[in-house]
Amino acid sequence: MQPASTGWTAVTQVTASKVLRQMRDAGHADLHDNIVRFLRALALEVGSAVESAKPPPGLPMTIRGVTWYSLPVPNDPVFFNYSVYPEQQQIRVCDLIWVAPA
Repeated sequence: MQPASTGWTAVTQVTASKVLRQMRDAGHADLHDNIVRFLRALALEVGSAVESAKPPPGLPMTIRGVTWYSLPVPNDPVFFNYSVYPEQQQIRVCDLIWVAPA
């Protein structure tokens, strides 16, 4: 059992989780692990930005009252959208797009 987190976390929605699983299943475990580490670090960066009253990283777009931020993963063929939930100290990744090699 892992201890409860005391800081900001990243949660992947169903669609994003499926893409992460596909990466691993397709033999791209290193890419999967890089993305997971990137999302964990991003959650901490977003938390710091929110607590400093600064905008989170990414291109903002508001859809049905929720602001989503679009961001590429540097040096990897992946980009995604996330939203921020300060009351839960959480970012939620809804869309994770992987440009898989042909």
